[in-house]
Amino acid sequence: MNRFVAAFDCSRGPPWRLLAVVVVCVLGAGTVRADEITLEDGARFDVRSAFLESAEHVYQLRATLDLGLSRNAQQALREGVPIVLELDIRVDRRRRLLPDEGVALLVQRWQIHYHALSERYLVNNLNSGQQASFSNLASALAELSEVRGLPVIDEALIEPGQRYEASLKAVATIEGGLPNALRVMMFWIDWKRSTDWYTWTVRP
Repeated sequence: MNRFVAAFDCSRGPPWRLLAVVVVCVLGAGTVRADEITLEDGARFDVRSAFLESAEHVYQLRATLDLGLSRNAQQALREGVPIVLELDIRVDRRRRLLPDEGVALLVQRWQIHYHALSERYLVNNLNSGQQASFSNLASALAELSEVRGLPVIDEALIEPGQRYEASLKAVATIEGGLPNALRVMMFWIDWKRSTDWYTWTVRP
């Protein structure tokens, strides 16, 4: 923390000294340093498996994810910094002589934040508004890691005899927690973590 504050103290003019004080107040001495709020420290973050299954004339997503967050990201959560998990799902019709045609695009988002008063982790579905409560972060991440029955595309839009591919990507983003002015200046902080696209063939 001393090195970070010193970087501001060496600058000229009172505004820099004031900003240094703001940084200390926001992040707190002895907690998580600004340059340590990262989503990655070797923890696995990946799509392990995914496929679409037909149910009630709708193709629904079943997926298993690895949602590893760094120790610093977990600490940031406990200090009131929310994390948003986003699933990007797309279905494309593959064509030989023409560009592929997109037939479905879905973005599903959840926000994870720690409620200090109840000492529980709250997961808000930002699409539906539904909320779930968990006693610990591991339980919350385990629930989000197993995606079941997420509607993606109507069966009628998948034509027999055509080739389709579905792709899934997961993105975790640290949102809020610091004033926008500070976030612009702290451009070296890793605010986002993303998996590679996981792609598979959809068979009607």
